Formats: sequence, C-alpha cells, structure tokens
Amino acid sequence: MALSLVAGVSLGAVAARAEHSTVDFPGIGQVTLRTIKALGALPSVALAGPDGKVLLNATVGGTQSEYFRISKGPDGTLNPTVHYAVLPGPNVDSRAVLAVAAAMGGSDCAYEAIVFGSDHGKLSLWTPKTIDTMAEGGIYVGDLGGRRGYGMAVWNFIWGDEAHVAPHRYRVSLYKLNSRMEFYHTATLTTHGHYADDMAALKELKLDFPNLTTSIPKLSC
Repeated sequence: MALSLVAGVSLGAVAARAEHSTVDFPGIGQVTLRTIKALGALPSVALAGPDGKVLLNATVGGTQSEYFRISKGPDGTLNPTVHYAVLPGPNVDSRAVLAVAAAMGGSDCAYEAIVFGSDHGKLSLWTPKTIDTMAEGGIYVGDLGGRRGYGMAVWNFIWGDEAHVAPHRYRVSLYKLNSRMEFYHTATLTTHGHYADDMAALKELKLDFPNLTTSIPKLSC
C-alpha cells in the first residue's frame, strides 16, 4: 500500500519535521506546528494559526507511564522526545498529524501517540485517548485497504514465555474514523506464528501498512 505524504514527499523521507514546520491546513491556512519539551513535564505539540493564536495544544505521552515525564541525561539529551508526521486526511479538505512521544529504556523504547487533524476548516483531536506501542511495533494512519476506509492501525508484539529478543506473536488493532472525526476500535487481529519482524507479522494477516514510527525523523530507537 503506497502512502503519499503531504508536500509530495515519499515515505523514504517523511514530510514531517522533527521539531517544527509550517503546513497548509485547508480552510484554516498556514499553521505552525512545534513540539514542546520542558523538563519535568509531559511532551506536547502546539499549533498556531496565521495570526499566531494557539489553535491546539495537546499532550502526547504520559497516560500509560510516568516514564514520559521529560528528564535530561548526563549528555544533555532529553528523554522522552516527541516528533510528528503530517499526513493526508480522509478527504481533500482535511489533514492529519500523527505525534509520537518516544521514551527510551535500557533495552527497548515505549511509544505513546495521538492523532489530530482538520476537516473542512475544523481542528480537533481524533484519538479519544493516547495510543501506545513499542519499538518492535508500529502505527499507521491512512487508507486501511480491503474496503476498510480511512483509519488507524496500531500493532505490537505479545510477550509470552519466550525471551524478550525471541520471535513473538503480534496483535494488531484497527480503528476507523467516524463522522465526529474520532477513531473508534473496529477489530483486533492476532498472528498464529511468531515473528522477529513486525512486517512479517503484518504479512501473515494480509496487511500492508508502512510503519510510521520508523519513518519519522529522529524518533526510532
């Protein structure tokens, strides 16, 4: 499944900036997006309209774990961090933004994410609650294929009796965007096989989604 990102940029070079960018939202105009990373606070993302007025300020991480409160390492790096991708919406009059916070641990990374966007000039949060996965999992927003329409897919490994680094079964949750511009859960799919790679797991389920968490600049661990 091909994904055409805003500004005509291919998946190999995601349209999103890691820190800030200016994007045209149909019906709103030029909107400035920026990430906010303050020590001791949860990461967030803010949008300001053409007049500089803040249109949306949303917390990205922290509903699943307190690890998402920002701290500074000995080398000056911040953990967690937050970045985003600007994506097509369900129609020509809409835009979507996937914002992902990444908390780095000793052997893995936890991701928490939100999706917001515009539709016919109205801006709103599309995810009623934060979604979460890990570095071995992934997130996709767009056409789900198979006549499912526009939606979101979130997947992650299922940790059984095997070691952390061993192949795992995978679980994929599918969501569809309703008329209120909110994602609602429609299906959960689970692999029969164990896989060391999430793309192989999706292939068993006959799903062909690009993993946006591996494409957003500076996000993947």
